[in-house]
Amino acid sequence: MTSDAHAEPQPSTGRFELPLAALTAAACFSAIFLIPLVGALGVAFAAVPTVRLAHRRGFLTGALACSLAAAVVFGVAWAIGDLAESVVMALLAEAVTLLPTAAVAFLRAGSDPSRCYLGVVLAGCGILGALFAASAGGPGPSISAEAVASFDRMTPAVVDSYSKSGADAATVASVRAMLAGAKDLASRYLWGVFGALWVLAAAMAFYGGAAGARPSATAETVRFSELRVPPLAAGLFVASGSVFAVGAGELRRAAGNLLLPLLALYFVAGLSIICHFLRRWVRARFLRAGLYVLAGYFPINVAVALMGLFDWYVDFRRRGEGLPGDAKGS
Repeated sequence: MTSDAHAEPQPSTGRFELPLAALTAAACFSAIFLIPLVGALGVAFAAVPTVRLAHRRGFLTGALACSLAAAVVFGVAWAIGDLAESVVMALLAEAVTLLPTAAVAFLRAGSDPSRCYLGVVLAGCGILGALFAASAGGPGPSISAEAVASFDRMTPAVVDSYSKSGADAATVASVRAMLAGAKDLASRYLWGVFGALWVLAAAMAFYGGAAGARPSATAETVRFSELRVPPLAAGLFVASGSVFAVGAGELRRAAGNLLLPLLALYFVAGLSIICHFLRRWVRARFLRAGLYVLAGYFPINVAVALMGLFDWYVDFRRRGEGLPGDAKGS
């Protein structure tokens, strides 16, 4: 890798750029402590300021911001919990921010942006797999068992709150069934759920941080509309889907846990194709943003994932080169 010393200096927003990036990252991550359920969305944005800083100032500066953010998260967690939980949350904040930030160092060495993003995805899923394996073999309850127990504690309170708010019986029954389904999913495929969430969060951090860092030289090479997934992943998707469809027991469970992150990856890939064409045909940013949100709803999200899956064969971008309104990607 090239040294940070050889990176082109970027215009500064002030001497407080590093601490501001660290505090913003810590604030995004710490939302999980303050806002139940919805606050977890902040984790996806936690690495955006550190990735942006790494593009502008170099990887070492970005990594320092990650460590400062983790220290702040440790202090917040310790103020509201015990020491062991604080250490775990600080390490999680470090990993969530550092992995996408480290990809900038590979970009400076000339690596392909799509491969850098996939590397972030693989590294995060590998860490998750190691954590789940250690939890399953440890003396205490596994992560999946704790998740199921949390649903058992949460379900009566949520259902009771809906009943007291005057919701009709059908709504209460629907909420109860939804929580039961979520509990079953957590008991069987929690690693896959976390892996899929990491795929989405890594895309937000890697591409969102680059978009905020432009006109940095490395950030200019990172375009979401040019994301490519190698054909090997399609074979893995077909194999895991086949095993999930015909398998049973632990084999089916393992296939399902692998299938969920792959589905998320192909959804992201399909969304990048949509981004490529929308930037050519739709000039209004707010309208494009609305269409991106719409793409996340069922069954549109299934079609988006299928588009990403078959892109290795069809190459939608190349086939659309001759269409009017051609422009460069995001």
